[in-house]
Amino acid sequence: MTDLPIVAVLGAGIMANAVAKVLDAHGYPLRRYNRTPAAIEGPAVACASAAQAAEGAGVVWSFVHNDEASRASWFGPRGALASVTGGIVIESSTLSPRAADAWMERAASAGAHPVLAAVTGSRVGVENGTLLAFAAGSTTAMHLAEALLSVVACEVLHFDRAADAAAAKLLNNALAATILTALSETLTAASAFGLDQRQLIEAWSRYGWAAPVTSAYGEAMHGGAHRLTDCSLRVIAKDLRYLRSAFDTPVPPLIEATAARFAHADAAGLGDYEMSAISESDWGTS
Repeated sequence: MTDLPIVAVLGAGIMANAVAKVLDAHGYPLRRYNRTPAAIEGPAVACASAAQAAEGAGVVWSFVHNDEASRASWFGPRGALASVTGGIVIESSTLSPRAADAWMERAASAGAHPVLAAVTGSRVGVENGTLLAFAAGSTTAMHLAEALLSVVACEVLHFDRAADAAAAKLLNNALAATILTALSETLTAASAFGLDQRQLIEAWSRYGWAAPVTSAYGEAMHGGAHRLTDCSLRVIAKDLRYLRSAFDTPVPPLIEATAARFAHADAAGLGDYEMSAISESDWGTS
């Protein structure tokens, strides 16, 4: 008989399924809810609503795609907060700062112990427990959530407000998107000079500042194969859109340009591919 609490996992994307798999391996009993039940992978009790999944669960943990999906999962008569009575609730979706603050306030008002814990990494990061979490919550809530977060995260950065944690996650993804775009343009420039892309990819994958991104995505960009494994181009385009909207001052020009390029690529039908598909965008060629 396990003493571990029931965990209700909301969502069934790459991260939700990966986290559920790891939680199951650690012995946590699971309930799952996703508006498309067929997307749920692994052993769990599949529920008809987020409220049903949360009923009697010690922890509710959300990994959904955007602000709208988060609101639908948590709020209203079928939302998880309708069934939460003093439990731990963790929102690990990448939200806009405004939505993150609103979630924190409403979850606390419902009597829960809320933690906003946006995570960055990948499926492999979940499996190896090496995610980085950008988190906000009361001292009590953070203490209660620590055991769950430590299953998948090796470090937790603490922020005073949920909006600050959400902004930090968006900036993290903007940095990744900018570096990815730079790699794409650099490979295009290499071809313009008549250089061998593969030779450069092999070298840059081993040496220098570009090694991590080149080793992860250089070959995909060279070969044009962008099978979704970690994070879709559409998700990054959404994150960049949220970040742009959060600025009270002019958006820094490089972030602005990267956001525009990802939006263009998503509109061109590349959204469902891995984010390396930014290399297929015809942005700036017309």
